[in-house]
Amino acid sequence: MTYPYGAGRYEAFLAACFGVEGAGRLREPVTSARTESGGTPELELQARWFAGEFGREFVGRDGERIEIVQFGHWNRSAGPDFTEAVVRIDGELRRGAVEVDQSATDWEAHGHGINPEFDDVVLHVHFGGRNPTSPRFFTRDSRHRAISQLPLELAGWEEPAQHWGHLPIAKLGRCATPLRDMGEADLEALMMSAAQYRLMRKARRFSAMAAAHSEGQALFQLTAEALGYRHNKLAMAVLAQRLPRATLGRHEPEACEALLFGVAGFLTARHYESAADAEARRYLKSLWDHWWRFRDDHEPDPLNRPVRWKLSGARPVNHPQRRVAALASVANGWDCFQALVRTQSVGKSTAWAKALSAFLSAQEHSYWNRHYTLQAKPSDRRLALIGKDRVQDLLGNVLFPAAIGKQPGLWIGYLALPGSVSNESLRRATQRLFGLHQARSKTLTKRYWQQQALLQIYRDFCLEDASDCRDCPFPEQLAQWKVG
Repeated sequence: MTYPYGAGRYEAFLAACFGVEGAGRLREPVTSARTESGGTPELELQARWFAGEFGREFVGRDGERIEIVQFGHWNRSAGPDFTEAVVRIDGELRRGAVEVDQSATDWEAHGHGINPEFDDVVLHVHFGGRNPTSPRFFTRDSRHRAISQLPLELAGWEEPAQHWGHLPIAKLGRCATPLRDMGEADLEALMMSAAQYRLMRKARRFSAMAAAHSEGQALFQLTAEALGYRHNKLAMAVLAQRLPRATLGRHEPEACEALLFGVAGFLTARHYESAADAEARRYLKSLWDHWWRFRDDHEPDPLNRPVRWKLSGARPVNHPQRRVAALASVANGWDCFQALVRTQSVGKSTAWAKALSAFLSAQEHSYWNRHYTLQAKPSDRRLALIGKDRVQDLLGNVLFPAAIGKQPGLWIGYLALPGSVSNESLRRATQRLFGLHQARSKTLTKRYWQQQALLQIYRDFCLEDASDCRDCPFPEQLAQWKVG
């Protein structure tokens, strides 16, 4: 597949920055009040650590030399406190997460040692100092690997900070100044090239999956991934692989729905027994009436082959059971959906996107229109099975990439897509590249393509940098970017 528009120029820009051919492979309020026990609140300790108040060079619990190359980013969801940090321990550069606790014992007390989400932690910071008479507590992950400890004394640092609640989730990069001084035409050309490059990478992924299986299965799996949101993207992909579209297509809609919920692991006695009311039990029974016939052939081994869902950290309307219901709804209207995807034509890309948007927005279900889960009581309000922002992401991340390889003219329709609601990744990118200049950030994230461009630049440079911006080639290379 050849790159249309400016995607190839962005790839050449990456190669110039990193000096390698095909560099595109590089990778996508707190108070200062004391606690009841008189200690400093953990959130304040974390905020002061992130601000660099305690320094960057330390001696670890076992005498190792520790240097914080970059503090990473605040994690606003479940998991370690700071992600994408870079730490040098005895000269070895390690990229991962940092956990900051009030006490060394908090690691086990909070269950981090058995939680796979903490397996990426490279440094455990805790307060209380190095009292040699205190019992020694070890920090290990769920795979029983030792994690370096950094005990810190709070003495001498008691003065409380007053504005920790306003700390940004990412630090301003060196590139912010040259980006600010860039002409509007140059900046737009850079962002458009990055957006086109990102779109073409997704199109290549679709083509590879279609070559390995079929266009229909590639579209089905990528649709499932997008419906899974960030937390359950992998789980939804596994579900789509274990129940390919061709398999589901051989069954009636009710059986198709039951198969998806059964293979997902959501049709168990526990789910039925904990149902909140008669309506939930009736719906579960209707699924079971079909599932029992397929169970022996399709149920995954609950010990060795379960689909692993993340049930926490997402809004109730995005519960994975609702995501499975959305996939079942799309699967049961597959012929219409796939026909719409295939009807793209030059000059009508905006109408094509509107037709697909209308199809996805119209998905509904008598049970899921009012329920958050299989066991929940009905909601007082109607719930969209596929919301507006999820429709936008399906268009931008799945449907345009799937179609643009055969119809490059769809780029015009892609440019017209409005931006999605800002998420943590986008907020990090805009704060890193533009700081807290809200007016400019808002202007440069109005459209979906702009958001994708910033995410691509952030991925290619900020996430690849392990020098806290010092050695990143992006700021200097920006001077070479000119329109034309």
